[in-house]
Amino acid sequence: MYDMIVRGGTVVDGSGAPAYRADIGVKDGLIEHIGKLTGAAAKETIEAEGLVVAPGFIDIHSHDDLYVLENRNAEAKIRQGVTTTVIGNCGFSLFPVVPEKKQLFDDYVYGLFGRPEADTGYAGLDDFFRDLVSRGSVLNVAALVAHGVVRIAAMGFEQRKPTPAELAEMKRLVRDALRSGAVGMSMGLIYPPGAFADTEELIELSKVVADEGGIITSHMRSESRYLLEAIEEMLTIAGTANVPLEISHLKACGIPYFGKGKAALKRIEEAKREGIDVTFDQYPYPAGSTTATTLLPPWALEGGMDSMLRRLRDPELRGKIREQVLDGIPDSPWETMWRLIGWENIMICSVQSEWNKTWEGRNIKDISGELGVEPVDAFLDLLDQEDGRMILVMFQQDRDDLEAIMVHDLQMFGTDGIPMKGKKAHPRLYGTYAKVLGTYVREKRLLSLERAVHKMTYLPAHRLGLYDRGLLRPGMAADLAIFDQRTIEDAATYENPAVHPQGIAAVVVNGRTVLKEGELTGLYPGRPLRKRNPFSQS
Repeated sequence: MYDMIVRGGTVVDGSGAPAYRADIGVKDGLIEHIGKLTGAAAKETIEAEGLVVAPGFIDIHSHDDLYVLENRNAEAKIRQGVTTTVIGNCGFSLFPVVPEKKQLFDDYVYGLFGRPEADTGYAGLDDFFRDLVSRGSVLNVAALVAHGVVRIAAMGFEQRKPTPAELAEMKRLVRDALRSGAVGMSMGLIYPPGAFADTEELIELSKVVADEGGIITSHMRSESRYLLEAIEEMLTIAGTANVPLEISHLKACGIPYFGKGKAALKRIEEAKREGIDVTFDQYPYPAGSTTATTLLPPWALEGGMDSMLRRLRDPELRGKIREQVLDGIPDSPWETMWRLIGWENIMICSVQSEWNKTWEGRNIKDISGELGVEPVDAFLDLLDQEDGRMILVMFQQDRDDLEAIMVHDLQMFGTDGIPMKGKKAHPRLYGTYAKVLGTYVREKRLLSLERAVHKMTYLPAHRLGLYDRGLLRPGMAADLAIFDQRTIEDAATYENPAVHPQGIAAVVVNGRTVLKEGELTGLYPGRPLRKRNPFSQS
């Protein structure tokens, strides 16, 4: 007897091959049979006539680190068919933390993740996964070790090269995480302290990742004027270290650089022909979202959040910050975003304080008009009032670039969603996969259904070394997303983002049904997914 049979669905297996009709038999958390199961018995049956049955979607680029600990239902993900989330992106993670640098760590990560319900931060990945298992999770979780957190643990928030001893300590921390099952190392090179690292440091750490069989991912130093130079740096790192590279949320930001995404694709294609193992991910929206401190010159953040706030509250230093926010820094990869897109395209997504909630969903230009001040002063005042913890949405991409990147063979999908309890988010957190399937597959026909599912499942699983996921075959893990391709549609908007999509009929994680007929079942079969390097000397 099977534990579960999914009957009569249209199987889109993740490989990119044409869809076909079949039953799927599941036993002990694995797919046991695909084909006709007429007369076979099962403890549970899911009738999938007229529905698509696909591998569960893999969010290769999430910021769910704190979310999966505090929200074991993870509804923003499970209700759009995601069964595996990859945390630790852009140089942010909840490990490794050393006690003497705990305050710097808190200031760094909580600006993105939000303030936790209880004090958190883990010495290593094993501790994080142990806590995840004890709390229970509806999702599978794979993790990257974050360069920014590693650098804080080894040398704080200092803008300099590491000493040999500090570099050795960073290597040890990265190696320990990879040997605990991390799938790779992420970099956030616009976020201090990651922004303080030079190429040589990143190459040395990437060699460790290569030795341990992992992948490097990067939010690059520039996604606008110096986009091609930033790509070149990452290709140099990957080529020198001989390590696979995933470029995070590839895009060209800013009206002056519309069209540059196609030039980026051309250079990546050339690198692939040169033998560099490179891919990239993307979210299907023209607007991005990030911490408000990225609009400040990097030097303003040296020493951590408290140091930044002291500078912001010092009249002379605030004047210098104001000037550079307005005019930029000559010959620097850091650019002042308002000149690229205008204050009217920079929207307050979420704030910490109740008294500033009225500004959520409003752009800086409109806010400044109501306050009767210049936009730059409205922005700096709000950042000061929020103690530096404010999330922005920025409308910054050309749709032609976005679609050219989307259809490329080396592209895969990730939400890049930033979940913060009680605060607004970018709609990508709730709607990414439904938007792809509804808008870009059904309506615009930019992608075939089979190709879109491939980019959401097998491609990220294979890229991360999660070889038992992302494909519907006997012996593979029974992670399933079952949906109605005729009706699937995202409902989240920038003004009202916390709305779940329609058209998801059922979700199965490790052979257990976690969502059925729109209702959560109360099961938590998610598990940590560790990558193991068979060639490691450990």
